[in-house]
Amino acid sequence: MPRGKRTVFAMFSSFSGRRIGTLRLHKQDKKGISWKDFGKTLRKYCPDARKRVDVKLKEEKHSS
Repeated sequence: MPRGKRTVFAMFSSFSGRRIGTLRLHKQDKKGISWKDFGKTLRKYCPDARKRVDVKLKEEKHSS
């Protein structure tokens, strides 16, 4: 069964607030994990902090 379109999310550093990437996700994956729960486990390198930091996801737009 199709899930529909994916949504584009921007990743922001929790240390500096700087945008450090984008991510395309469905609202929920096939295991039932929502994008909010998935975002809590993400860590990405921040150039300002010079280390891996937790990221905050913010919805940007729906991809076409």
